[in-house]
Amino acid sequence: MKTFLLTALGAVLLCTAATAQSIRGQIRQTDGSAAEFATVLLYQAADSSLTKGSVSDAGGTFEFENIPAGRYFIQTNLVGSGKAVLPVFEYGGGDKALETITLQDDAQALGAVTVVARRPVIEVNADKTVLNVEGNINAQGQNALELMRKAPGVVVDNNDNISLRGKNAVRFQIDGRDVRMDGKDLAGILKGMRAEDIAAIEMITNPSAKYDASGNAGIINIRTRKIRTIGTNGSIGGEAIFGESLKGGANLSLNHRNTWVNVFGNYSNHFGDWHNKLYLYREQAGNIYDQSSTTVDNNNNHNFKIGSDFFLNAKHTLGFVVDGRHAQGPNETEARTRISSLSQPGQLDSVLVASNRVPQNRNNLNINLNYRFADTSGHELTLDANRGRYTYRADSYQPNFYKDPTEQIILSEKIYRNNTPTDIDILMLKADYEQRLLKGKIGIGFKLTQVKTDNTFDFFNVYDEQPVLDINRSNRFVYDEMVNAGYINYNLQVKKWGFQAGLRAEHTDWKGDLSSQKPNGDQLNSDKYLSWFPSAALTYSLNEKNQFSLTYSRRIDRPNYRDLNPFEDRLDELAYRKGNPFLRPQFTNGIELTHTFMGMVNTTFGYSHTNDLFTEIIDTTEGNRTYLTNDNIADQDNYSLSIGTPLPLAKWWESYLSVTGFVRSFDAEFRPGFRVNETVTSMNLYNEHTFRLPKGWSLQLSGWFNSPSIWGAVFRSKAQGAVDFGIKKEFLDGKATASLAFGDILRTAGWRSVNDFTPGLYMVGRGNWESRTVRFNLNYRFGNTNIKGAQQRKTGIEDVNSRIGK
Repeated sequence: MKTFLLTALGAVLLCTAATAQSIRGQIRQTDGSAAEFATVLLYQAADSSLTKGSVSDAGGTFEFENIPAGRYFIQTNLVGSGKAVLPVFEYGGGDKALETITLQDDAQALGAVTVVARRPVIEVNADKTVLNVEGNINAQGQNALELMRKAPGVVVDNNDNISLRGKNAVRFQIDGRDVRMDGKDLAGILKGMRAEDIAAIEMITNPSAKYDASGNAGIINIRTRKIRTIGTNGSIGGEAIFGESLKGGANLSLNHRNTWVNVFGNYSNHFGDWHNKLYLYREQAGNIYDQSSTTVDNNNNHNFKIGSDFFLNAKHTLGFVVDGRHAQGPNETEARTRISSLSQPGQLDSVLVASNRVPQNRNNLNINLNYRFADTSGHELTLDANRGRYTYRADSYQPNFYKDPTEQIILSEKIYRNNTPTDIDILMLKADYEQRLLKGKIGIGFKLTQVKTDNTFDFFNVYDEQPVLDINRSNRFVYDEMVNAGYINYNLQVKKWGFQAGLRAEHTDWKGDLSSQKPNGDQLNSDKYLSWFPSAALTYSLNEKNQFSLTYSRRIDRPNYRDLNPFEDRLDELAYRKGNPFLRPQFTNGIELTHTFMGMVNTTFGYSHTNDLFTEIIDTTEGNRTYLTNDNIADQDNYSLSIGTPLPLAKWWESYLSVTGFVRSFDAEFRPGFRVNETVTSMNLYNEHTFRLPKGWSLQLSGWFNSPSIWGAVFRSKAQGAVDFGIKKEFLDGKATASLAFGDILRTAGWRSVNDFTPGLYMVGRGNWESRTVRFNLNYRFGNTNIKGAQQRKTGIEDVNSRIGK
């Protein structure tokens, strides 16, 4: 690994910059003379975001360097002479000369230019799909987990597990930083993030070598909101949500930016109870177990972020970010299981009445230090150092009473307590460097990550109100993992063709130490392995209307610490979940072909093959007990076809449609000698309509649908979906907005699934969460919201650069 990193670093340091890549043009006044000192601004066509600024010279010429391929338009202005807009054009890299731009007479001098960026709901690019949350009416008042259900190709199951285009190993990031959590911990983080704090959700299905190789489905990155305007500004808002009970929260964002520093911070909170219902029917060991349960999650959380960027000069930027989350509140479940014999299903034998109260306390703190160097010749270096800590404290009290059919007489009882503290420490250091080489761009980098998780599970049987430690179920699990990675990546644009190739190496060293209370119960598992992950991409612009891209990457999925930990997380006395310390990593090779028509209609075909797939399975034990765990059971082939396009139906009517279909085929071995071959075809659909009405009013109607499918390799899920409706009003010159949204108005978001794979078990499950809600949001933006005109600056470029995102 050291040799690999040193060789890659040495190769780059010996490279020299090659020929320039730029966009050039000329501006003339109405009389044909050169327009000197005209302000020239380059914008992204997709969302009107500012990319770069320049000022024309004495000959009226201007130039933009180091611009990535894409679709752009130009706005230019010369105070006292006029202004002009160059329509959208395609830039494929290299040197591009634009047509001459002629200013048009304008009687009014330009005091300030306000750029109004209206992003499409969903953007589909060759390398990623973006769900834009900011400004979306029906997203207001929702959390990040609820937003996932609206994202193209994303499916969230009843246990809050997330899959992307039919693949279940998704790697999560927040602002490009890994979220080292899974299962309930990850769901807790996502539920604590409010839509008001989120700018967009990015889905990267075939990442390049620059990204970590983890995640066979790719990466979902949640980008939080950032304010880039000059001066002091911010926003304040509040929400009220009613479903089965009233809940709400508030948010505040502040930002101050000038030519040498940007200071930012935000805070949000949420309070209230969220309700979930679960129904499980199973036939096992000659009996019928018919269970119903209700869970109330007291979701009180606080989220904050503070940071600063220091612009030391035109080339150097130094910054830090500190963010954290605190969540506290009990999770309470009431369950009843009606038990009868399969031979006499109408005659009730007994009823298991169980409850589970779990006071919880979650804390997460992350510190990031970063540095960026970039010059005008294409050299760029970024350094990041991260320290993260996550703590979870919970203890539960779970009485289980077996009663007669009338529930008046207690036949027997089993009462449990447990204490489950968890600590996760994360250290990360990474560096990325890019420079031009042979008319292209080369990038190298490394990433060092150390993760340590410390989990204790103390299980108590309660006799006469006195807890007694159960040494057969109590243990401590410490998991250490070190991943050292290095990569090299090269991009080249030759006329209509674009090429990208990369190679990433990751060395993994992990150890899982299980300390048991019972004699000879300790287990120590460890492994070291070096893996190579190639990636490649090929793009071709046939003409202005048709572009193609072909991508390939190899991925790995390492078991999460929770999946490795053999703790028993009990729903009641008869059903629980536990980890598997013998899980192995799975490897996936994936390829995607994308066609883009007129920069709007994107069609993507994908194929991937996964070896040694690990997934959730359900199994039986001790005759009448059922448990959920993870195991390596199958090889899987996955085919997907997705189509996404905006539908500009009228000036006042915008729409977007996304359809993803996928076919999964797997060969699974649940137990020795018991194999299942299965192929399933399913689809995911999202459609949204926005109606722009006069006087600041707008309406939005949206819906999502998931067809019947198979989750993992054991649950046949039924169709589900939802329709949302919202109305928004802007007032106070657009600084304030009020929205009223109705979620799941048809109450169709509930789930249903069947398990008929597990030998000796037939199970039907269904449930619903508090998806039908009424949400009211009020937000107010204050401070400077305009982009200052270039004529107010000495050279016309300093403030433009300060507005471009770092």
